[in-house]
Amino acid sequence: MSGWNADFANDPFDDYNLIVEILFNDEDVAVIKQGEDGLEMKWYATNKDLIIPVEWLNGLLSEAKERLNRA
Repeated sequence: MSGWNADFANDPFDDYNLIVEILFNDEDVAVIKQGEDGLEMKWYATNKDLIIPVEWLNGLLSEAKERLNRA
């Protein structure tokens, strides 16, 4: 899982609601936040392919669902 990280933070542009920032090599590559119909993930365009560890992403999505729904 080298290079992958996620930070739970408050979004100053959305009334400080809780979000999850996904980082690869310390660069923002995506964000997960609560939308009207459930969790939404926005993946930012990159100029190179990224190999995402699925087990890590699955665990992150489960944790995000739990924590963002509580907020």
